[in-house]
Amino acid sequence: MKIVVIDDDPTGSQTVNNCLLLLKWDYSTLVKGFECESNLFFILANTRSLSENDAKLTIKEICNNLKEVIAYEYSKKEEIIFVSRGDSTLRGHNFLEPNTINNCLGPFDATFHIPAFIEGKRLTVNGCHFVDKIPVDQTIFAEDKIFGYKTSNIKNLLFQQSKSQINLDDIQNIKLSDFEILEVDEKNIIFQKLKNLKNNTHVIVDIENYSQLNKFSLVINKLSKQKRFLFRTAASFISSISDIKSNPQEDIFFSNVIRKNNENKFLPGLVVVGSFIELSTLQLKNLLKISRCEPIELDVFEFFRIISSENNQDKMKLFRNKLLLEIRSNLNKGKTPVLFTSRKFMSLDCSEQFNFYNSLALFIANLVADLKNEIGYLISKGGITTNVILSNGLKADYVYLEGQIITGISLVTYKLRNDEKLPIVTFPGNIGTQDTLLKVWSLLENKNNF
Repeated sequence: MKIVVIDDDPTGSQTVNNCLLLLKWDYSTLVKGFECESNLFFILANTRSLSENDAKLTIKEICNNLKEVIAYEYSKKEEIIFVSRGDSTLRGHNFLEPNTINNCLGPFDATFHIPAFIEGKRLTVNGCHFVDKIPVDQTIFAEDKIFGYKTSNIKNLLFQQSKSQINLDDIQNIKLSDFEILEVDEKNIIFQKLKNLKNNTHVIVDIENYSQLNKFSLVINKLSKQKRFLFRTAASFISSISDIKSNPQEDIFFSNVIRKNNENKFLPGLVVVGSFIELSTLQLKNLLKISRCEPIELDVFEFFRIISSENNQDKMKLFRNKLLLEIRSNLNKGKTPVLFTSRKFMSLDCSEQFNFYNSLALFIANLVADLKNEIGYLISKGGITTNVILSNGLKADYVYLEGQIITGISLVTYKLRNDEKLPIVTFPGNIGTQDTLLKVWSLLENKNNF
C-alpha cells in the first residue's frame, strides 16, 4: 500500500518520520515520491494560504499529475490511499479540497473526516471537535480572520462550507460507542456499515485515542481491495494508517545536526516567527527572554505601505537590506537572530489578506534564501511561512523528514548545493505551550557546541 498525503501546509508530517515531503508536483518529482522506500509521502500544496478558487486549481493540478504518474509508472501495483491532510483546529478548505480530489481521482465510496490530533489533545466526540476539552468554536482558532467558524459540530461546518452541496442528513457519524463493538469481521455490523458505503458518503469519525484509530485503520486496510475511500484528516490518522510512529531522537542528535563552518565550529541559527496567533506570541516572548536571542521585528505596517506604493523597488530594497544587515550582525556575534512579524493585526478584506500574507511570506522566504549558507539551522514558526520558505525561498523540490524534535514538531533536512544538509524545524503555529519554542531552541543550541 502507498499512502499519498496532499497537505495544506508543511506540518502534517508531525507524527511520522523518514519520508519525502514534496514541494513540487511535476511528473519527475512525483515519481520520486512513489519510488521512495517509505510507504508514505507528502505533497505540500500549501492550499491553506490560497483562496477557494486558487486552492481548487492547485488541487486539480496535483490530482491530474498524480493520475498521469499512476497510469504510466504505478499501474497494477499495490493499492493507493489518498489523504487530504488538514488542520486539527478545523481551519482550512475542509470540504472543497476532498471534494475536488473526489472529482479528479474518484469516484470514492466515502470521504472520512478525522480531524483528531491525539498528540495535541484535539479530539472528536459525538461529531463535535474539542481542543483540550474545550469546544473548538470557543477557542482562539475559531476567530481566524480567514477560516473562522461558529460551530464545533463538524457536520454543520461541512454543510456550511459546502454551501449546501451536501445534504445535512446524509452526513454520517462513527461514534465512540461503535468502536466498542467494531471488529475486522465480515459479520460485524459496523464493518458491514463501512463496507456498504457508496457514492462518496461523508462520514465523521469520533476519536479519543490511538486504540480507536488503529482499530479503524485495520478495517480500512481490510477493505482497501474492495472499496475506494478518501480521507480528510489531521496528522494522527496518517501515523495510524501507515503504521509509522513519531521517532523523537535523543537530544544530542539535534545539537549535532547543526551545520559547521570551515573551522569545524557550529554555526549560529536563525528563528523566524511568521505565525501571529496568541500562542505563537507567548512562545516568542518567552524565547526573547534569553539574552542570546536577539529580536528583529519586521514591521508589517511599513511593509504594507511599501508594497502599496508606486515605484517601490528602491524602498523595498532598503527595507530588505536593513533587515539582512541586522540579522548578519547578530550572526557574526554568535547570537540567534529572531525575525518576527509585528504582532498587530492588519484589518483587510479576505482577498487582500490572502495577497498580503502571501507577499509577506515570500519576502521572508527570500531573506532566508539569502542567509541559507550562513546559518547552522532554521526554526520556522507558522505553516504558511514555512511552506513558502521551502518552496519559493529555498526552491526545494523536496525535503527529507528526519523525525520529531518534540512531539508534534518535525525536523527536516534540505540539501544545499555543496551537499551539506540544512536542518529546518517546521513548527506549527498552534502547537505546544508557552515554553515550547524555547525548548526547541535549547535542544538545538546545546551549550557544549559553542
